[in-house]
Formats: sequence, C-alpha cells, structure tokens
Amino acid sequence: MGPIPVKLLVILFCYLAAPAFADTPKPFGLEVRYAEDHPVNGQHSQQQKEILPGDLDRAEFSLLNMERELGPYHPDLASPTLEVAALAVQAEEFELAARLYDKALHNARVNNGLYGDQQLPILRGLLNLYLLSGDREGFEERAAYQLRLLGSGLPPFEEAELEAAAQLFDISLDALMDVPWEGRGNEILAFHDRFDSMTDAVCADPEVREAWCAPLSFRLGQFYYVLEYKLDVFVDDSRFEPRYTDPEWQSMGREPRLEALQRRLFRQGEQNFSRLVEATPSDHDALSALADWHWFYKKRSRALELYQNACRLQPDRFSLPGPLPEYPAIRRLIAFEPDSQSGLVTLSVNDRGQTRDVRWVEESQERPSRLRRVMRNTVFRPALNNCQQAMEAEDIELELVFLD
Repeated sequence: MGPIPVKLLVILFCYLAAPAFADTPKPFGLEVRYAEDHPVNGQHSQQQKEILPGDLDRAEFSLLNMERELGPYHPDLASPTLEVAALAVQAEEFELAARLYDKALHNARVNNGLYGDQQLPILRGLLNLYLLSGDREGFEERAAYQLRLLGSGLPPFEEAELEAAAQLFDISLDALMDVPWEGRGNEILAFHDRFDSMTDAVCADPEVREAWCAPLSFRLGQFYYVLEYKLDVFVDDSRFEPRYTDPEWQSMGREPRLEALQRRLFRQGEQNFSRLVEATPSDHDALSALADWHWFYKKRSRALELYQNACRLQPDRFSLPGPLPEYPAIRRLIAFEPDSQSGLVTLSVNDRGQTRDVRWVEESQERPSRLRRVMRNTVFRPALNNCQQAMEAEDIELELVFLD
C-alpha cells in the first residue's frame, strides 16, 4: 500500500480533531435568559395622557398648514413637528412618527449645521420609537449616526459620547447574535477592532477610566463569548499550515485574521478582565468575570482560585451554581425578540459545572427537547462550600425565558 496522500491526511486530521474543538459551551443569554430580566415589550416607560380620536389628525393638519405658510425648513417648525411625532407614538402610528422625526432631524441639520446638538433630542426620540416598534435596523442605523454626531468614539471622550458608544455596541452585538457569520468576516473584525481600540483608550484615560473602563470591558467580554461560540471549528495545528499549500484548501472562504483572533481569544479575554482586577483587586464583579472566563475554557484550577477570592467578598453569591457567563451577563435587546416562551426548569450541577437531570416542571412547553439540549450545553460555575471547595448542587429551580 502506497503512502496516504497529504490531502487525505488533512481531511482525516480535521475529522479526528473536530470533537476536541466542537464542545464549546453555549453562552447563557444567547437563547435563554432569566425570566426576571425579561421586560414587557411595547410598554411606555411613563404614563402618558390618553389622546382622543381626531387629536392626531387635527395636529397633523395644523402642522401642514404651518409648513405652507412658513416653508418646509423654517426653524419654527421644529417644535410642533416633534409634538405631532409624540402624538403619533402615543397613537401607535409608528410609521408616521418616524417620518415626522426624520423631518425634524432634517430641519435641525438645515438650520443648525450637520453637527448641531439640536439633533440629539430628536435622535433619542427616534431611538425610543424604534424600541417600541421593534425596528432593529432603524435603531442600529440611528445609533451609529448618534455616535458619529458625538465624536465617533475618539478621544477626548465625553459622557454622552461613551453612552452612545455603549448603546451602539449593544445593538450591533445583538444583531450579530441572530445571523449566520459566514461571509461576515470583515464586518466582525471591524466591530472588534473598533471597540477593542476604544476600550483600550478609555481604560488608559484618567478622565473617564473609573466610570467607563469596566462597562466597556464587560461589553467586549460579551463579544468574546459570542465569538468563541459562533465561529466555525478550524484546524489549529501549525505543523500543517506552513507546508500545505493545496489551492483547494486555501480557497475555502476562510478569514485568516478572524482565525488568528479566535486562536488568541483566550489570551485576549484574560487580558481584558485582568486589567479590571489589577485596577480594583477587591471588586467582586471583576474577579468573577476573570474566573468565569477561565472556567469557560476549562482552566479550573485558576478559575477556582479566583472564585474563592470573589466568594470571600460576597459569599452569598456562591451558595448556588450560575450559568456562564454571569459576569459579564449576555443581555439580549428583547424589544427586537418578540417571540419567546417561559418555563420553570429544575436541574442539578456537578462540581465541574456540568448539568444533569434537566427537567421541565410544566411539560406544556412546545419544544422541551430542544430547550433541554440548550441547558445541557450550558456550563455553570460551581457552588462553593465555605468559599473553598466546589460542590454539587441538586434540584435547582430556574424561571427562564427562551427566545425562538
């Protein structure tokens, strides 16, 4: 029998190596979340005066008359346009409200310049509208415009600019969670590079570091968890890479920089969370975030040491196991995920964070087998006995919401 072709060897290696990489746990928050974190969609944050039939029509008619008299770009139109837009939101005429907000935004640009601050309250109204109407694409587009208006996330930083950056990060990551990543390598890398460099700059800036280093670092950590789970399995063996140059192997549509990022992802996340621990060694959330990251990668000895330190600060948090990542928790923007189902789950978790005996208290769930599988693929950080030894916990009850 002659020598086995190199191409066949590579295929065989991929087949044998894949199981070692394919068991990445599913981060908690992608498909399931705690019921207590699940807001009610479409609710107004404040009680608003009920509008009467015909109020909106009369207000819109009056606004049109003003436009005829003053011209479409007169500065006196800005305030009444926003008032009619607010009425349209109350009447749940979201399409009309969006048109009116856009008209007010254009009026502000014409009269106050492309970067006038007068646009900011109008943008906030639009963003609230998109939350109410569930328009994720519109929200992301206007959130990106808001950040450009406030400085594009470049130093010197201001509070409003960082708030806008955090808002854009949340909506952009939420959108990436719901789509296949094939062919999106450049988009994902641009997302990472932008917020990674911004987080580094914020954490090095003494003016904003205390207030914003941790929030942005935690958000970047969320992305790392999603990145680790979502990227396809690839062969990570340097013995093959420099020698094997088959054109078919090189034309498989892979993203080399994305692969490089995944290869160094553990170190990236470790540095991200270690920076927070070094800045505030007695901060429970920073210690737990670094511990969760090690536990997720099955580096249990180091993780347990960090958990013990965090437990000494807040021992009540370690009486029961918790699904990873707890710090930073992955939170979906539920306004854009209207279909969900809730249920009470009981399960047990061993001292290595593995679940067993996953059971639904109410068997009326539409897809119990799929949801059980999600929980079996979720790794838990362990409960600790006297802040020392990891211990098993049985019959834990969790009220959960599952996203369809």
